[in-house]
Amino acid sequence: MNHDFLIKNTNRIAVYATVALTYWVVVFLTITVFDLKIFRERMTETFYLSLLGIFAILGGAMVLNVMANLSKISTALGMQHALPTNDTKPSRRRVGAAALSLILIVAVLFVGNAFSVQRKKELLIRAAEKLVSENQDSLAMLADYKFSFEYAKKIAGVLKVVQKIDKNFPEVMLVVPEAINGKQVFLAFGGREYHDAKEEDQKVSYIFSASQSEREYLNSVFVSGNKSYRFHGEKGSYQLYFPIEVSGKRFVLYFSDYQRYGKFGS
Repeated sequence: MNHDFLIKNTNRIAVYATVALTYWVVVFLTITVFDLKIFRERMTETFYLSLLGIFAILGGAMVLNVMANLSKISTALGMQHALPTNDTKPSRRRVGAAALSLILIVAVLFVGNAFSVQRKKELLIRAAEKLVSENQDSLAMLADYKFSFEYAKKIAGVLKVVQKIDKNFPEVMLVVPEAINGKQVFLAFGGREYHDAKEEDQKVSYIFSASQSEREYLNSVFVSGNKSYRFHGEKGSYQLYFPIEVSGKRFVLYFSDYQRYGKFGS
């Protein structure tokens, strides 16, 4: 058996496997720490299988390398020859190239995440425009807003029909301004069961919980007449606020969607 040939090639395989493992760790840490959404659902399983493959190749190469070295040492001792040594220090050019490639990989991950967010934004805006253009008559019935069992039921029916037609349609609610005990709040209709009870109690159950910036945006729509939409995407969760005007009255369609991606951890 040519021990030199086996040692040389197992060393090479081990180096390549170690480099691949380093890249895998960098990708894993970047995606996990910055919560980037790159891989589609079930893609993580494939990613983990690739890790197992790298470990299998690395482990096999190391075992063969150790066995070949032991055999060569044994042969050399028997022949009273010293084992030659090789200078295996990596050149500066190789180190620089490896560092640059890692930086490029991280950049690609961020670009991929930005691309995913932008694509989801376009899909939500398209869904909003489609809902408004294809349901003019149904939306017109909602113009005469007054908090009641009948109105809430009517909105839920309209939005449910729209969502049932297209299984990929995001969840949507209608947001309106309201007052509870003299305090200005926002109510959201659609996708909730309405139970007959005192009016004020029912209003509380329909309060739309939002952050400070979201409330400021909604106020700008209902008070100042802001007609621009608001999109936010983070950690695979996407929200679109889409203002509409029906019979001179302002409403906001709130679209929410959660894109499942492969994830790390449980």
